Amino acid sequence: MPMPQKISPLTSARFFLASFVLFHHSVRTFFPGFSGRGAHRVPEGFLGIVSFAFPVAVSFFYLLSGYVLSLVYLRDGQALNKRRFFTARFARLYPLYFVMLVIATPELLMWEVRRHGMKTGMIKTAEIFAANVAMTQVWYPSRLLRINPPSWSLCGEIFFYLCFPLLGPLLWKLSGARLWMTALTLYVGGQALVWGMRTELSFEMAMVLPPFHLSTFALGILLARWQTLQQRQRGKERMRVWQVNAVLGLSVGGVALSACLVPWFRVAAPYNNGLLAPIFAGFIWALSTVSTPLSDWLCGRWPVTLGNSSYALYLIHTPMLALFQHFQWVTHAFYPVYLALCIGLSVLSFHYFETPVRLWFMESFHAHLTRNTPRTISSCPHRLQSL
Repeated sequence: MPMPQKISPLTSARFFLASFVLFHHSVRTFFPGFSGRGAHRVPEGFLGIVSFAFPVAVSFFYLLSGYVLSLVYLRDGQALNKRRFFTARFARLYPLYFVMLVIATPELLMWEVRRHGMKTGMIKTAEIFAANVAMTQVWYPSRLLRINPPSWSLCGEIFFYLCFPLLGPLLWKLSGARLWMTALTLYVGGQALVWGMRTELSFEMAMVLPPFHLSTFALGILLARWQTLQQRQRGKERMRVWQVNAVLGLSVGGVALSACLVPWFRVAAPYNNGLLAPIFAGFIWALSTVSTPLSDWLCGRWPVTLGNSSYALYLIHTPMLALFQHFQWVTHAFYPVYLALCIGLSVLSFHYFETPVRLWFMESFHAHLTRNTPRTISSCPHRLQSL
């Protein structure tokens, strides 16, 4: 299966998205001016908006996930090989997740032992650990989402992966007016579901339950389908750079305006369930349709390197923050040190742990496949590093 084109700018963009999440989780610890502005509250003032506008990066990740998976597994029109798909997704997602789960669990164990005693504390920790190993903690977040909280979004990814073999090919058949009507229905219906359930569920449940984010993932699939159809229709005709820059400028303006409008909603985290998906789609389209000065810069060696390490950065930053808190290294002066360590460890993780382990998994899968079907030769998308 061929490598989809123009992935590098999107890969690089993921680093900035992961950095936004890192900032959201860490800024209150190192800068007292941001303290007291909890994610469950309505943001007030400039600091509140700045601190809590950034979690929308997860919605961007979900939209981008649907987009890239579709380009990799659906664009050639062949039937989706489910075994290869799930093996590749497991190899990319799970090894580092499990390592960070093991590293972060002792902190929970100490907390539970102090609270309930040795025996009960160990039992409760084991229950939570088992749920996290199975990646089901997001379905009961108040009880089980206790180890490395950013992992909730990975549970959503797992849910999307389970839906993708059915949902992806179904949406990929759409074109013309049916495609646009489906996209509109998914967006409006998804937002109606989220806002309707906000009053019925706890804030935490409404924010993290995977079905509430499925429409955003599906819109990513439709974006990839529409862009592929446009490329086929245009042939050699290319969009002009000024047109792409105009869409990018409108997207940037839309994000800035949405941040200013956060207090107007009078609810916490109004954008965390894909409300800004159309604006995010503009970003993705602008970075992937033609070469521009920005996309060319994002194709550089270091932006791509940082983008490839974004998954590790997403998982590493919270355990690293706990370490700094344990040693009370939480002054302004230590924040650059914290950032440098998180980024440096993430780059090392991608090159010396994630990539070797992922390749080993895929090679083992192909060896097993070859032994069982010696006459079947098929290519593998394991070299895709953007998810």
